[in-house]
Amino acid sequence: MAHELPQFDPKRSAHRGGHGGARGQGHGGGMGLDRAQRHHDDQADFHALLKYHDQISRSVTNTPDGIVAETRSDDPAIAALIRKHAHAMHARMVEKWGLRHWDPAFAEIFAQADKVELVLQDLPDGVRAVERSDDPNVAILIRAHGAVVSAFVNGGAKVAAQESPLPEAYIRMAGSSPVG
Repeated sequence: MAHELPQFDPKRSAHRGGHGGARGQGHGGGMGLDRAQRHHDDQADFHALLKYHDQISRSVTNTPDGIVAETRSDDPAIAALIRKHAHAMHARMVEKWGLRHWDPAFAEIFAQADKVELVLQDLPDGVRAVERSDDPNVAILIRAHGAVVSAFVNGGAKVAAQESPLPEAYIRMAGSSPVG
């Protein structure tokens, strides 16, 4: 089955280390042209994955310090898009360049990016992600984020339009100071 999916372009998708260049700091109007294009590409990929969510399978195993998740599709074009999206989100974590700022689970995962270790393994039909943290609070967050992504796969755009809840056991860090 042929799909009109966004195509992989390593010049736009690959994480490039270092600072400077056309990439601005901040959100919205402060984005440089390269960063604005990357954001547009990431958004198009996300929406395509939501559109074809019923052709994606995802399994998540909770571990004491995080999760192991496998996201797959029998459709080679969708599988390639899954890999592209996973690597783009990894790059955003490394750069602490968040998205879905209105969504508590996403605001938190990017606020805690320094405490998250994410290792991706490309699979022929998708990607395996091992996401973990030495911080038990962040491990709770990682498991919650994994559940949110699974909900997106199960429910598509209707679910993705909703706020993602944080677990009661998680101590929120983004936009506030922890109370001790």
